[in-house]
Amino acid sequence: MVKVLKLARISGACFLPGLLVASCAGTSGAPSSRLLSAEAHQALLSGDVAKAVRLDREALVRSPDDVALMNNLAVALGRSGKKREAEALLRQALIKSPDNPRILLNLARIDLTLGEIGSAYGYASRIVSRDHWPGGFRTLMGKLDIDRGDYQEAHIYLHEAQERHPENPLILTYLGIVHYRIGELADSRKNFLSALALHPSPALARTLRSLLAHPERVLGGGAHGTSSTSKRQKLPLTGPH
Repeated sequence: MVKVLKLARISGACFLPGLLVASCAGTSGAPSSRLLSAEAHQALLSGDVAKAVRLDREALVRSPDDVALMNNLAVALGRSGKKREAEALLRQALIKSPDNPRILLNLARIDLTLGEIGSAYGYASRIVSRDHWPGGFRTLMGKLDIDRGDYQEAHIYLHEAQERHPENPLILTYLGIVHYRIGELADSRKNFLSALALHPSPALARTLRSLLAHPERVLGGGAHGTSSTSKRQKLPLTGPH
């Protein structure tokens, strides 16, 4: 049973859809580095990933030992598809700050998208015993437990996340997958319908329509199906949960 902990209050943190970005205001670099990082953050929010990567690289050149800037650049690199470079940079940051929960969270997220479930779970597990969990941790653990076939644990994490963010379609989608896996097909369909009604992203909406029309094609043959290990669910991780 997962111990229920209080949601972290992260003062001054910058959140992005999909990944958590470390605080821009609290970095130790020169003001010009902080300004570049803040501009990069705005570029990423507006969808200009290339500009965000360029500005974050420049900021890190000016303050090469700043872990927050390393994290920010890794987030932008991950969004641009350069996941291996993002992973390498986050590992460098983890050497400088071994217990940093945001670095651990982002490493787990990157490795999860790369299909490296074992290492992703290893990084995430280092956060579990902390007094406070960073935003997005519950959803991440829910997805990891789905991929590992531990549906009871996944349900606990995702239920907690859904209580905090009841209108997040991704959490509802993951809950629908969990209910499908344990044979609760009516609840699964209810979750998928609720998620679709919340107007998710086009990619998630397409996945939800497929799940509603032919769940067995997407997830396999029902309760305790095998596709959790043979066919990973390519769904994004979004927002602080």
